[in-house]
Amino acid sequence: MSRPKSRDEYRREMADAFARVLEEKGLEWRKEWRSDTGSAPRNGITKAPYRGSNAFWLSLTAMTKGYADPRWVTMVQIMDRDGRYHPEGKWRLKAGSKASWVEYWYPYDLKNRKALTWEQYGQELARGRKERDFTFSTRYTAVFNACDVEGMPEPERTGTEPVETDELVRRLSDGMGVPVLTDGGDQAWYSPYEDRVHLPAPDAFESEYAFNATALHEMAHATGHPARLDRPQTAAYGTAEYAYEELVAEMCSCFAGFGLKAEPDERHLENHRAYVGSWIRSVREKPETLIRAIRDAQAAAGYMDWKAGLISERDYLRDRDRSFEVRTGAAERER
Repeated sequence: MSRPKSRDEYRREMADAFARVLEEKGLEWRKEWRSDTGSAPRNGITKAPYRGSNAFWLSLTAMTKGYADPRWVTMVQIMDRDGRYHPEGKWRLKAGSKASWVEYWYPYDLKNRKALTWEQYGQELARGRKERDFTFSTRYTAVFNACDVEGMPEPERTGTEPVETDELVRRLSDGMGVPVLTDGGDQAWYSPYEDRVHLPAPDAFESEYAFNATALHEMAHATGHPARLDRPQTAAYGTAEYAYEELVAEMCSCFAGFGLKAEPDERHLENHRAYVGSWIRSVREKPETLIRAIRDAQAAAGYMDWKAGLISERDYLRDRDRSFEVRTGAAERER
């Protein structure tokens, strides 16, 4: 993918790449999102995780190209002319390596005609300036996976002990107020009418990871309850609306799984293949639908992180409001 000329081109390319993966692998793309280090895509210098469509795009790229390293760096960081980023050693981009592009949103001051950081934007609003004094713009930056950079050290691995699966499910269930029952026989589902998750008995799963991944998927559906994030939950099986909610839940459980240490199960999506064809047509015809699904999934994952106690309410509200600001600004510009 060359440097996108516009946001529409960036989204069309992402949607087409996703559709190709669906055609080749069904919805099993999800299980390959996790790297050997079990981390979400992140910057190799700042260690900041990529979010939303950037996390989706880099994960999809890593899967299709076989990258096992979750770290991505810019050309400026690789070259490091001033020795700020890795003074102890030289890094070099391997011949033939191709860039991936990430999208950055930033506030722009219309009156003073300059770009702002998000912190500066917040300070200006706190001083009494109005939201209409600003707009939101995008820029695209080339990044390269660590697998294509010679001289980078091996990724750091945390020494923390993995959290027991049952504990994670319990914390999320308690935080959201959604009982997780193991009375599902050979089925797993979320009932919006009962506001409960039903799963098979734990010993019916091949592993604890499989149990946790399935629980995350069903809890992701529960985030759409009217008392939470209010997504439609009653569409009939086989419809585009049903497929959309399933995709949101799968991406959400993937995003949440990065923080919850859940390894997706290989059989997790076998029952969804019947309507993959209609979803492929949908994302190709309307790429903006995929972007909306990514945003809904990221919002649900943030909600789950908060309810599981992985982030504070303050952090959740900050990220939610920032995402809302970007969506509102983009919508105003597209009118």
